[in-house]
Amino acid sequence: MKIVVAPDSYKGTLDQYEAARIMTEGLEEQGHACVMKPMSDGGDGLLHCFRSEGYDRIITNVTGPEGNTVEAVYYMKKGTAVIETAEACGLHLINGSHPIDRTTFGVGELLMHAVDQGADHIILGLGGSATSDGGYGMFMALGGAATDEAHLPLGVFNRDIPKITELNVQSIRRFDGIRLTIASDVTHPLLGSNGAVRTFGPQKGIDGSDLDRFEGMLDHLSEKASDVFPANHADSPGAGAAGGLGWMLLNIGAEMQAGGELVAEMVHLEAEIRQADAVITGEGKSDRQTLGGKAPSIVADLSKKHGKPCHLISGQVTEDLSDYFDGIHALVEGEDDVKKVMADTPFYLKKKMQEIFPA
Repeated sequence: MKIVVAPDSYKGTLDQYEAARIMTEGLEEQGHACVMKPMSDGGDGLLHCFRSEGYDRIITNVTGPEGNTVEAVYYMKKGTAVIETAEACGLHLINGSHPIDRTTFGVGELLMHAVDQGADHIILGLGGSATSDGGYGMFMALGGAATDEAHLPLGVFNRDIPKITELNVQSIRRFDGIRLTIASDVTHPLLGSNGAVRTFGPQKGIDGSDLDRFEGMLDHLSEKASDVFPANHADSPGAGAAGGLGWMLLNIGAEMQAGGELVAEMVHLEAEIRQADAVITGEGKSDRQTLGGKAPSIVADLSKKHGKPCHLISGQVTEDLSDYFDGIHALVEGEDDVKKVMADTPFYLKKKMQEIFPA
C-alpha cells in the first residue's frame, strides 16, 4: 500500500517530524510505501513540516525574550520564508524572567533578516510564545519608536508599555511588495475575557493577581496604536495570538490564515493523498476540539474529498470521533498507561502502526 503519513506533534514526547518518521519506519518494515507529510495548525513545530520539503535552513542570531542573544532558525525556498516566532520568543528560551521583563524584539529581527535574504512571502507561526507584549518589541525592532511624557525614548520590554505617551511609525520598516501571512488556529481577540492575557497569560507565567495589570498594558498600547495605524485590529479574530503579537502583525499589514489549511497547501498534501491508498494522522490527545481546524481534521477533510480511508492514531482519544475518521486508535488504553506510553512513545507508536497495517 501507499500510505500518506501526516501527524501533528505528540506534545511532551515527539514533534511531528519525529512522529512521522517513526510511523513510516514501522510501515516500511511491513512492506508499505510511505510519503511523510508532518502537519501543524500553525502552533508549535511549524518548522518541522518543512524539513523534507526542499527548503534551505537558515540560522541567525536575534534578541531572545529576555533580551539576551539567541540562535534562531527559519526555512526559505524561492522567496518564501517560514518563520516560527517561538524561535525568537518561545517558552523554551525562558530562564527565570518575569513576564514583565520580556520582549518580541527578536521576531522583528527575524522578519528583517528574511527580507534581506530576498523573501517576498513570509509565513509566521505564532505558537509557543512566552510573551504578552502585544508585539510591542517587534514593532520597535522594525523601526517603530515610543516616547514617554518627557519625550524620552523608551525601551523594548513589556515593562516599558505603561510609560508610552506616543508611538511613532515614521521610520518603521515597510513591507511593500512583501506578503506577510500569519499561520494560526487561534481566533481570540486582543482584549477581554477571551483575549490574549486572560486566555493565554497564565501559561506564560502571569498569575491571577497580575492579569489586570497586563490587560491594562495591552489596552494602553492599543489606544496609542490607534493614533498611528489606519485601523485597530484589536477585535479581529487571531489578534490575541502569541500574547497579542497577532494584533501587531495585523496592524502592519499581515493577513491571517488557518494554519492547518496553509501548511497542507504548502506541502502539497492533497496531491499526495489523491495518489494514496490510505492516510494516517494523529496528535497527542484527541477530542471534539480536534475537529475545529486542528491538523488531523484538515487531513481527514482532504482524505474524504478523495475517498481515501483516514486513520487517527493519537496518544489518547477521549471522545467518539468515529463519524470523522475511518479508524480511531489510541496508544493509551487506560489512565494507568499514560506514564508508560509517554516514557517510550516511539515503541508504542511503531507497534500500533504494524498492528493496523500488517504486512
